[in-house]
Order: sequence, then C-alpha cells, then structure tokens
Amino acid sequence: MHDYAKEATILYVEDEDDVRDGYSRSLTRVCKELYTAGDGREGLELYKLHSPDLVVSDINMPNMNGFEMVKAIKEINPDANIILTTAHSESAYFLEAIELQVEGYLLKPVQKKTLINIVKKLSKNVILEKENMEQKEILQHIIDSENSLSIVTDSQKASFASKSFLTLFKVSSIDELNEKFTSVLDIVDNNESTINKQNILESLGTGKTLYDFIQNIDDTKRVVVFKDENEKKKSFLVNISKISETKFLINLTDVTKMQKDQEATTKKAYTDSLTGIANRNKFEEVFEYEFNKTLRYKEPLSIALMDIDHFKLVNDNFGHLIGDEVLISISETVQQDVRASDFFARWGGEEFVIIFNNTDLKNASLSAEKFRKIVENLEHKSVGNVTISIGLTEYKDGDTTESMLKRADKALYEAKNSGRNCVKSIQ
Repeated sequence: MHDYAKEATILYVEDEDDVRDGYSRSLTRVCKELYTAGDGREGLELYKLHSPDLVVSDINMPNMNGFEMVKAIKEINPDANIILTTAHSESAYFLEAIELQVEGYLLKPVQKKTLINIVKKLSKNVILEKENMEQKEILQHIIDSENSLSIVTDSQKASFASKSFLTLFKVSSIDELNEKFTSVLDIVDNNESTINKQNILESLGTGKTLYDFIQNIDDTKRVVVFKDENEKKKSFLVNISKISETKFLINLTDVTKMQKDQEATTKKAYTDSLTGIANRNKFEEVFEYEFNKTLRYKEPLSIALMDIDHFKLVNDNFGHLIGDEVLISISETVQQDVRASDFFARWGGEEFVIIFNNTDLKNASLSAEKFRKIVENLEHKSVGNVTISIGLTEYKDGDTTESMLKRADKALYEAKNSGRNCVKSIQ
C-alpha cells in the first residue's frame, strides 16, 4: 500500500517543549520532513519559508496564538491543510476552527495513533492533488509548446484550455473564457460550417453527446470557422476524444491554408478558365446528382444544349481574342438570368449546357426561349449581334444521362438545320 505521508512535509507548532518533543518523534517517523516551532509567530515564518503540506498546531501559544497564525497562513494559501489541537473544549473554540476551515480539531491529550491516522489521510489527499496539478502543468506546458489549440469541456464550461486557444479568443485564463462565453457552444455560434451551435443543440436534444455529434460528421467536414485576434477568418479541423462520459478533449488544427488551397484546386478543376462559369467536369457531377434525384423523387428534369451560331466565322473574321470576348459576354449574360435552382456550364468550344431542375419540357422551353432572345439582343462592339441555337429534352422513363444528352444534341442539330437562332425540343 502506498504511504503518501512519506512524501509529505509537516509543520508542527507547540509551545510546550515536552509535548512538542514527544509528538515530533512520532511525526518524524511517518513524514518526509518535519519543521517544528514553539509559537505562532515562529510557525508563520517557517510556513513562509518552507510551504509545508500540512500544519499541526496548538491554539493557546505566546506571541501569536494558533488562530492568529492560521488566519495569516490562509491569507498566503487559502487551501492550506491545518489540524488544530487544544485542551479547551468550549464551543467558541470549535466554532472559530470551523470558520477557519481547518481539516481537523483534536482535544488534548491527543492520541498519537489518532493524529498519525489523520496525518496519513490528509497526506494522501494533498499528494494526489499535487501530482494532479503537476500533471496538468506538464500537459499545459507540452500543449502550449506545440502551439496546439486544445480545450477540455463538458459541453457547457471549459475546465482546461491551451494558451493558443485562449489567445485566439482574446482571453488570458479559463475563468475569463467562461465569463466571456456563457456556454462553450457560444464559441461556435455561427452558420459557416457543419459544426455550429444550432446543429449541436439539435443533436444534444436527441440525447446524443457532443462526442457523438462530432464523430458522426465526415472527417473532411469537421471544420469550424473562427476569427483570429486580427479579425481574419480561420478554418480549424476538429478532433474530439473522451475523457469521461461527460467530459471531452477537443483539439483544433489550423487548416486555413489547406482549405484555401483545396478551394483553389476545386475551383480550378470545376471552373472554365476563360468564362469563369462551371466547366464540363462540374456539369457531369451535377447532372449525375440531379438525374438520380429525379429517379428517386419522380420530379421532372430537362436539359438544353446551346451553341453559338456561325462562331467559326467570328474567329476567322475577327480573331480568337474577339471570339473569346463573345464567349465571355454570352456566358456572363446567361449566367445572370439562370435560376438559382438551375445549372449553367460551358460544354466545350462554343457550346454550353443548362440543367433545368424540377422543370418539365414546356417550362424549360419558355426559359430557353428567354435566353435565346437575351443573346440575340446582345451586341458586341466589333462583331455586332450574335445568335444561339438551343436543343432541349426532358427526362423520360428508361433514360440514362447519356440518352438524355444524345436527344438534346439531336434537338440542337434540328435547330441548326432549321435556320439557327431558335429552340427545338425532342420529347
């Protein structure tokens, strides 16, 4: 069995020499270090010098009595562990000892075995608390040295936070952090990411824990957005681990640059470099999604292929730079009038494609005709007016994405053969 008293230091204050000598021999055998004093004043000086783990003191002493010494010690360390001994059994002494929040109050003559048992019990509490504090300090040092953003929370209050975490939220301590935010959920009180206060509260309302909520989010989407001390938005990847059923360790990794790089890469992969609208890669991804949604919910779906009429002549007569200007102008004009629920992309060359989501052929034809007129009225400073031809089709049972595109292409071919600058549909 671990003897915690052997790791504890004790200050023993007693004005009677023979009593002090007798108890000192017993205390010396059970503790790491024993300091002795003959009165309260001497005891206070020894406490200031050595900061012992426990104080055992008589009450009635010259120069400074035990109560006065305890009050002075408590001003230095409110959590000081103190045992008082006295020959007086009056309730006034006992009540004052309670007010001073001492750990023990023993009537003389004190049984040595009783005193030793109390010392051992208090020593265990003191040493374990010291070890816990040391571990916290070591953990704090390790985490701070790695500049990690970490917080321990029960979903309401924070009980630990790294220095970098406190700095991010412009506070200097845990207490200040808990004062600034009524709940740690207020820290993520935004709607810029999947991890936000509203979503968390909805999850907690179903009986799930904060750990369950975060673990159920796809790894790539466990991102929160905060503003740093300079009011710049930063993105952090969230990782969570259980300390207990109600307490969790959350680590935040700064992925701002990674997010920006990913966004730039995604934009490059899905954006047409000339016109700035979505490219064929993005179209194929969106079309697949909308097509499957149509299969599932039986909603109408229409697509249109759009081609600039006589575009080769524009390039031949005015050059490719002017041709690019025409492509950009038409793209920007149509993009401005496309519904938020629809999707517009460059198919390739002078061809474009539009997905009319939850739209039947009749209504899609009206929209396509509107785009045709808008482009017809568009005038380029060098080329003048240009026109477009549009081929349109609607989903029907048994269709695939390929079969729909083939019909739209066939409808576009009919529009070209019908004199161009028109909309043709194939059911």
